[in-house]
Amino acid sequence: MADTKTLTMKTAATVALVLAAGGAQANPYVAGDMHNHNTCTDGSVSVGYSVDRAVGTGQAQAGGSNFGLDWFTIGNHGGSGNRDCRFSDPAYDPNGTLGAENGTATNPNGTPRATLWTDTFGQTIQGTTVNSLLGTPNGNNMWRWQNIEQVEYPILASRIPEYNKTLIEGLEWVTPGHEHTDMAIITGQFPKAGTPNADAVAEFEFRFDRSDNDAIGQLDAQGHQLWTGKDNVDNNGTAGHLKAVQGVSWLQAYYPVTSYAIPTHSERAGTFNPNGANGWNIEHFRDFNNAGPTVAFGIESPGHMAQGGISGGSGSYTTGAVGGGTYGLQGIYTAKVGGLWDGLLGEGRNSFIYVSSDWHNRGVFPATSVNTTSDFQPGEMTKLYVAQKSDGTVVDHTTAQDVIDGMRSGNSYSVNGDLIGSDLKITARAGSGKAVTMGGTLVVNPGEVITYTMQLTLPASNHSPYSFNNPLLLQDGIKQPLNRPVLDHIDLITGAITGLIGPGEPGYAVPNAGGVAGASIVYNPSATIARQLPLAAGKRIKINADGSISLVFKTTFTAPATPFYIRARGTNVPVATPNVTDASGNPLIDVDNALVPCTDPACPAHLDVNGNGQKVVTYDVQAYSNLWFYANPIFVRPANYPTLQVEKNALLAKTLKSKKHL
Repeated sequence: MADTKTLTMKTAATVALVLAAGGAQANPYVAGDMHNHNTCTDGSVSVGYSVDRAVGTGQAQAGGSNFGLDWFTIGNHGGSGNRDCRFSDPAYDPNGTLGAENGTATNPNGTPRATLWTDTFGQTIQGTTVNSLLGTPNGNNMWRWQNIEQVEYPILASRIPEYNKTLIEGLEWVTPGHEHTDMAIITGQFPKAGTPNADAVAEFEFRFDRSDNDAIGQLDAQGHQLWTGKDNVDNNGTAGHLKAVQGVSWLQAYYPVTSYAIPTHSERAGTFNPNGANGWNIEHFRDFNNAGPTVAFGIESPGHMAQGGISGGSGSYTTGAVGGGTYGLQGIYTAKVGGLWDGLLGEGRNSFIYVSSDWHNRGVFPATSVNTTSDFQPGEMTKLYVAQKSDGTVVDHTTAQDVIDGMRSGNSYSVNGDLIGSDLKITARAGSGKAVTMGGTLVVNPGEVITYTMQLTLPASNHSPYSFNNPLLLQDGIKQPLNRPVLDHIDLITGAITGLIGPGEPGYAVPNAGGVAGASIVYNPSATIARQLPLAAGKRIKINADGSISLVFKTTFTAPATPFYIRARGTNVPVATPNVTDASGNPLIDVDNALVPCTDPACPAHLDVNGNGQKVVTYDVQAYSNLWFYANPIFVRPANYPTLQVEKNALLAKTLKSKKHL
């Protein structure tokens, strides 16, 4: 690796040792966040500060709480940037305490400004030294591949021994033909010997990112290009989509079990534009899964949970998004029963969903504030729980490979506002046979009774700074503090599996319905809320010392003659709550939450106001009011029915791992 101070062999050995030893975990699931930013691209705080807040515990040194995640992935955009991300931006760091060496850069009038790469050439900062900008000259901008290799990953890796946590270098891929995709390649990052590196992530970014038009890339010691054959042309529309599929195929060919590619906030930019770079239609998810059966296996939620103002929902979704906004802080593709996600599940595909914070900044507040009009710190509002081992067993350590395996297996679930805790256990069993959990396939005989069981814990509180009663629930006379949410009910959603749809077959590519109209598309008409389990249906099994309550919910289904799936979601909002849920309990568009006033004297001053000057449910108050969790499905297949695609792809991953394709 040229022109930098790389990690030492001693550090490499320490990283490998720590990841091998791991930290003891009390639950089969570990909490993390897969999509976060810093000043390497358009975030507000330094690399180190973001990591510290996410995985540290107790009070942050520079102010605010840490959130103790078990694993954490950086996912900055591809392309380039001029800011030295070893420093936080002054606008979000008013006291000059969040960066490595704040105050080294000033404007001509003496006021602090963002520290640029060109300010710090030759300086060793946080163990890394940058001497020049590499690749095709790009003004004062550093290409992201260089940033990943020389700055971001070394800082990330240096914190692994400090925290004994799983820290992963990823990328928010600015996807050709589309908007964004979260991806990571862990190969090289945790070697048993040699120098840790994120070269594979850097190479992918150089080759396939729509915003990276560098024509040179990394050079060897003799000055020869290492990454040849880059397509720097086909970045938009249909040609761009084909290039994106090539990127997924590249991951499948070279890193089939150590990488992933998951489209994120996929409704935000509207439906797919064959001449531009907008959103995703169902055929694009199918194309990705076909090209990368073990790397392209899901959909990620919007993030930006506190951006919901009076004129728009959370996730920076405007009326131009598919669905016109968010629904229960989810996009319409996953929130709508019978929608795009159910369409993919109805084919029996390994298509799972994930939550993330998409951390950038706190809007009008500094990074250390407890209030936000934009984003939450990783682990503060959202948690993605993945199985330590894909079969749900508890082990004494969690590795980066375990995190990817847990995501790929579907044995994972997503939670907002700590509505439920870290020990969700879902099983389906026929008679006395072996139980399967999320992402698994239960093989049954038609007519058998399937017992579906959910064991979970309701935490005593969450990280909300607000203790006044939830204004959305006050409409129903329910007094529930925002920092002490209570699960109202669980929906068990089922849908028929009618078989894989191949390219060119009817229904594979759904005509572009455009913007809001796209929300009306029903991809799986059989999907329905088959059971609605109120809190009272749960059997209390334990009151824990911290005030949390452990419950078990149990129900049964009769196995039909054809395959189907069962997935779960839950919320603190009752059915038919005005401006929040419909008569079936489905979330309404989130911008309608702003029709509800916030009348408590403690309602914060930063909330939007309506035409009468009354504060309304917006921003972080909205996010903490409208809470949901989503669990990935269990598939059910009759014994005489052909193997489902999800089973085939799980077997493929297992085979590839057995061949040491790591």
